[in-house]
Amino acid sequence: GNYSLFGWSKKAYLGDSSPEEKDTQQSPRPAPAIALPTLLSNSTIYAAVKEAFTTKNLDLLSDESLIKIFRQLEFWHKDGGLGNDPLAMKHLAHDLIEQSTWYLPLLTKQSGAAACEISSFKVPTVRFGKTNLNMSTVTCGGMRLQSTWMPDFVPLLRPSRKTVLGSLPQENIKRCIRSCLALGINHFETARFYGTSEYQMVEALYELIQEGEVKREDFILQTKIPASSDKTFRKFWKQSWDNIGEKLGYIDLFSLHAVAEVNDNLLTSLDICEELKRTGKIRHIGFSTHGTSEQIMALINTERFEYVNLHEHFFTSYHGTGTPDTRGGQGNLACVKRALELDMGIFQISPIDKGGKLFRPSKWVATLVGKELNPISFALLYGWKKIGVHTASIGLARPSDLEEVMNAAKLVALEKQGKINLDKIINDIIDRMNVRKEQVVGNEWMEKGLLNIPGPYDETTDAIHIGHILGLHELLTVFGMYEYCRDRYSSLEQTKWDKKKSWDERVKNMSRANPGRSYDAAVDLTSALEKHYNPSLVLEKLKQVHEWLNDDTKLSDEELDKRGWNKGYNLTVWTEMPGEVDSRALHQILLQVLTGGRMGLTQTGPGYSFRTEAQQLRQATLNVSLLR
Repeated sequence: GNYSLFGWSKKAYLGDSSPEEKDTQQSPRPAPAIALPTLLSNSTIYAAVKEAFTTKNLDLLSDESLIKIFRQLEFWHKDGGLGNDPLAMKHLAHDLIEQSTWYLPLLTKQSGAAACEISSFKVPTVRFGKTNLNMSTVTCGGMRLQSTWMPDFVPLLRPSRKTVLGSLPQENIKRCIRSCLALGINHFETARFYGTSEYQMVEALYELIQEGEVKREDFILQTKIPASSDKTFRKFWKQSWDNIGEKLGYIDLFSLHAVAEVNDNLLTSLDICEELKRTGKIRHIGFSTHGTSEQIMALINTERFEYVNLHEHFFTSYHGTGTPDTRGGQGNLACVKRALELDMGIFQISPIDKGGKLFRPSKWVATLVGKELNPISFALLYGWKKIGVHTASIGLARPSDLEEVMNAAKLVALEKQGKINLDKIINDIIDRMNVRKEQVVGNEWMEKGLLNIPGPYDETTDAIHIGHILGLHELLTVFGMYEYCRDRYSSLEQTKWDKKKSWDERVKNMSRANPGRSYDAAVDLTSALEKHYNPSLVLEKLKQVHEWLNDDTKLSDEELDKRGWNKGYNLTVWTEMPGEVDSRALHQILLQVLTGGRMGLTQTGPGYSFRTEAQQLRQATLNVSLLR
């Protein structure tokens, strides 16, 4: 039965409601007013943009795609210097339409010469290190493909499987997986602790097998379980195997989740994994980590893993930022290089979200990347070309999230055909980023600022994550990434730190998925910073970050604009179905499941605001006299 108190609401996952809609089960907040793009009030720009739209491409464009196109056009019109350049706006509209539609024949499996040429632009596959698996360079990440963030093993709170598997999110998951398979993406990643994602993803894949759309050997499944004691690990293993075993037969990639240390729990869990591998239930063993660089290096150097899931991005190494890499530098790039030396597969975790919330890029990030590319495509290309990752995980929430991904895949194919110089495109963007960085922080800080800093597991820091906080200072002051930095700093503020307990007890209780804590003015960091070239500057930056990003400080849009920390554009066209969460959202998740989607994380999915925005934009382009 359904464990929520009132049964799951029929309105769940339908987004916000119009002010006129009434619901006896739920009292939704009325939808906000939809502001039309200002470019529509500029007759010259409006006419030029409309020329890019035809009856044919309008029929092809989904509502999600149309909204994303106009949000980007509006940004470049208002903030990107194209406000008085109708020809450039027309060309940009054409390029964005092309990005949203060129790959669609792959989804409908069209035949003919044109379709054959397009097929060469599918997401390519590469050898995934010593696993020898032929893996797509893009992974379908399952964290947002679920009905609820509440883990499926929590008694009394979880919704019934029948409710979940008959839900709108389940239909959405199947659409996303079907789209991925058609575009060449063959790797699907989930975890025991990703709410209901594991069994929902497995069910969708199983149904596609039963319907003859895919064979089991044609895709790769990864799931993850945290390292723990023998009894606890086997309990969670049984839950995952009960979800997967009968339907899919085996697990291609099995990861120890959010590991940070080589300890007894890790070694015990590894032994169990190797036992399961001998039985054929799992094929390959790896680990996933949000740890510091030195921790990741130690895990890699056990040489007991075939692949690693880690963070290394253009903007950040996540919790590895500013932590010693054991090779004289900082961050996780050295870990990637060491793993490649050992022929390990390299899985890049969340380059679009944890790599900088690039689906809602700041104004600085959007303008520095430029209108010829986009921040999402840049992040993927940087990972493949400059870091050397084999696959990048994209946390899909809807099929249209694949547009920017396919743009990156197409550019890689065009480079192989000798039609573009992709290295020059990427390097030009990097150069612009570095010029901006040097202008703001100076060359000396660029070279030395994040070096010689102990990580949060070093007692001299009292667990203050100095390197991570300094990284946030840079992202904020250089690139204006306020939303991302605020989320990350808030996660550090959530760390519980009882000074009455011993250091060892406090560290033991610290989350391995979110190590470290926020700045604490009461802590003397003299010893921690004794090897840094400018300790006083570090302290100044730490204090500034806390002043700007602590949970009690709320900066208005006007203040953000004055500081240059405002958003560029928003490609989140509707809120992902399980709800967008951060470290502060536990009570929201509880409310959602207790009330069957009536309270807490509500108004998720494509609702009235989304439909209205799409309808208005579609009407704005339907000027028959200008359609070709």
